[in-house]
Amino acid sequence: MDNKGKKTGGRQKGTPNKTTSTLRTAISKIVNDYYNSETLLEDIYQLKPKERVDIMEKLAAYVVPKLQSVDVNAEVKSNTNIVSARLREMGEKEGK
Repeated sequence: MDNKGKKTGGRQKGTPNKTTSTLRTAISKIVNDYYNSETLLEDIYQLKPKERVDIMEKLAAYVVPKLQSVDVNAEVKSNTNIVSARLREMGEKEGK
C-alpha cells in the first residue's frame, strides 16, 4: 500500500497547538489583570492629553468597529419632461 500524501502520525487534524493555547491563556490573564487594576487608569492619566486621545482611539477599535468608506455611483435621470408633458395633457383636457 502507498501512503504518499497521507498523514501517518503527529497531531490529529483540528487538534489545537498546546503551546499557542498556553501562551494565549497567559497573555489573556496578564491583560485582564492589568485592565481590572487601578494601574491602567493611573497610567492613562499620566499621559499627555494627545497621547491619551491616541490610546483611547486605539482601544476604541476593539469596542466599536471601524466604518468602511463606500463609493457610490448613482445615475440620476430627470423626469421633468414626463411631468411637464402630463401637466400639458391635463391642461389641454381641462381647456376643452
